[in-house]
Amino acid sequence: MLKHSFILKKFLVVALAFVACAYADVSELGYNYQQPAPAPVQPEKTYIPPAQVVSEPAPVAPVNTYIPPAPVAPEPAPVAPVVQPTNTYIPPAPVAPVEEIEQTPVDGYRYKTVRHVVYRHRA
Repeated sequence: MLKHSFILKKFLVVALAFVACAYADVSELGYNYQQPAPAPVQPEKTYIPPAQVVSEPAPVAPVNTYIPPAPVAPEPAPVAPVVQPTNTYIPPAPVAPVEEIEQTPVDGYRYKTVRHVVYRHRA
């Protein structure tokens, strides 16, 4: 119980210190702080476009232009007659026998060994 009241007093002191800092009035400290002068009022900026200069148009020289020939209509492609498929059996091509390099053991497993290659540094 004694410990809780000590912590409560510490909290109260810290809280009052924060309140005192928040309500502090700096004018009583004797500083001669002058408020900054207000900024001068600038006249409103408006855009004035430049005066239009009217000039006579320059004479236009004739220009040689390319005129492509008239398009030619494409001729229709010849249509091949449609051939109906026939149901005929084509036997598979004969397969050449493949030579077995490694015989599978009787138990059905292949046992492989991992070979580690060690390179030695020569000085």
